[in-house]
Amino acid sequence: MKSNKMKRAVKLSALGIVMLLLFVLLSWVMQYTAISSETHVRNFYREPENTLDVAVIGCSEMYADYSPPIAYDHYGFTSYNLAFEGAPGHLYSSMLDTFVSRQKPQVVVFEVNGFFYNNDHPYKEGVKRKWLDSMKKDKLWVEEIKKEVPEGERSPYYVGLLKYHDNWKHPMMLASRQYLLWQNSKGDVSMMKSFGTRTTTDSAKKKTPKRVHKLKEYGITNITATMEHCRELGLENVLFIRTPHKDKLTPEVDEELKKLITDAGYDYVNFENDENIGIDEKMDYYNGDHLNVFGNEKNTIYLGKYLVDHYDINTTHDEAVDKQWHECAEYTYKVFDELKKKTLEEEDDQYNEFSDLSEFTEKLKKKYAEFKNSDSAT
Repeated sequence: MKSNKMKRAVKLSALGIVMLLLFVLLSWVMQYTAISSETHVRNFYREPENTLDVAVIGCSEMYADYSPPIAYDHYGFTSYNLAFEGAPGHLYSSMLDTFVSRQKPQVVVFEVNGFFYNNDHPYKEGVKRKWLDSMKKDKLWVEEIKKEVPEGERSPYYVGLLKYHDNWKHPMMLASRQYLLWQNSKGDVSMMKSFGTRTTTDSAKKKTPKRVHKLKEYGITNITATMEHCRELGLENVLFIRTPHKDKLTPEVDEELKKLITDAGYDYVNFENDENIGIDEKMDYYNGDHLNVFGNEKNTIYLGKYLVDHYDINTTHDEAVDKQWHECAEYTYKVFDELKKKTLEEEDDQYNEFSDLSEFTEKLKKKYAEFKNSDSAT
């Protein structure tokens, strides 16, 4: 009798474990936020611990405007763009915590665009999920959910299937995501260290509205909080930057930003009007907020030189690290050569670090874009 009860208990336990594993698998497969944001964040965790010299944190400007492998090729320091589209400034502290949980950056660079969101954008569920859904499921993730999500609304963040269960209606979208994640997972690390662009000098598909940037309460509060957090962490080399944009900050806003940051003891540089970068307004942007690959290369070389000229960065690495980064740089140059050709042809298509430029992937990307932009997509 006891033996039968034991067997039944074992069978029920095994069934429970199988159901739990299936639930976790479905939660993963059904998830859909934004594939580019997902890969930009997830790839950070693939970097070997304590191998990154510079932390780069911000919105899409950073992965569009700056290439860590090209900076390494020119100046020898390693870095990573921990950035995603529309990243709001109040999440910068969490992004910094994630970075320093695995790395010991000698310099931290923040792009300030995330502090200029003055509507409800920073607190939209879709914006929060780009970060929370892509984080490693660790203590920092749990703490950030508690911080960002009201208590009664947290379950769908912990259990993704509660949010994404209806996505079974869009099998092509889910299949595209899985394929692109598989492409993205090839190799030990991301070869381009978080990258995204469009192959055009003036995108008709991804235009940005003209904005008059003002530093309002949200920005002031969260810049201050970010700097206080840097001080809590004992970080000394912290640089806030404004990357090149077509819509420039007004001198008044620029001065207000500079005073707020420098009075707190940190560094600020606005590169928008720096002619030494060599940015061609007609050729080096893909829209008003983002550089294309031509502008990216110019800006990377200039920003990289600024960093080594102003901060004492130790660029000594293990032989294996240098070997891997040389391979990343070589790969990045090859991709840039292809993307430059496509840009001159005004293809106006989107590319990320997982793009392999093969014909099959090109077709799949177009299908993915169609589903993403359709009214029925979740």
